[in-house]
Amino acid sequence: MNDLKIKSYLKNEYSDIRIIAVKKTSSTNDELKKFALAGEKETVLFIAESQTAGKGRKGRRFFSPEGTGIYMSLLLHPELSPEECTLITPLCAVAAAEAIEKVTGVKAGIKWVNDIFVAGRKAAGILTEGAFTEKGADYIIVGIGINLAEPAGGFPEEIKDIAGAVTEKSAGLREQLAAETVNRLMHHLNGIKNKEFIPLYREKLFFLGKKITVISPEGNYEAYAEDIDSMCRLLVRTETGERKELNSGEISVKI
Repeated sequence: MNDLKIKSYLKNEYSDIRIIAVKKTSSTNDELKKFALAGEKETVLFIAESQTAGKGRKGRRFFSPEGTGIYMSLLLHPELSPEECTLITPLCAVAAAEAIEKVTGVKAGIKWVNDIFVAGRKAAGILTEGAFTEKGADYIIVGIGINLAEPAGGFPEEIKDIAGAVTEKSAGLREQLAAETVNRLMHHLNGIKNKEFIPLYREKLFFLGKKITVISPEGNYEAYAEDIDSMCRLLVRTETGERKELNSGEISVKI
């Protein structure tokens, strides 16, 4: 991964972002956490060609083989309220989906909250971490993993039924797609207080109006996904007619 090539694809207003590109790391999120804890106050992009301990949501591992994916994290210091901080993850989902479509021409959809689907399979995921206070965030780290192409030998057994890739032709696209994701992310972050990205997020949620399974610590249940609200909470109606607002959690969708 070439840091200078990535920078060449960044828009002028984001060209001062510091880029660190490496062949291999344990976790791009963990690498940037070291920067944050050391007092780094600038925006930093850390990107690797592979990860040995890539992180997904809920402690899951994010499969990160060499040569076929984009594994990157962005260290941010936005001045946001605690409520606005919760919008970072869906905002980044929009950015990644838009970047995939622009660079590859492939249609990308979003499964609430933060999974990017291409042709019915999960092709990208997002993990947001940070240090939060009652006033907002000291820092936020956004990790984005994109399966640009399918690895040789396919995906591991435990994810082969759900994981997919963006395109069969990844050559020459990795730096461009990484940069365009950053371009779209920073653009939407600049407009987050006006919630400009939310109509785009709603538009890319491919399961609205359909029956879903809500995965809850209290037990899974069937519901109909009706809409999202102004804070990207998912509005569902259970089979008994009860309406609920989901602030966080996970859903399963039959595709």
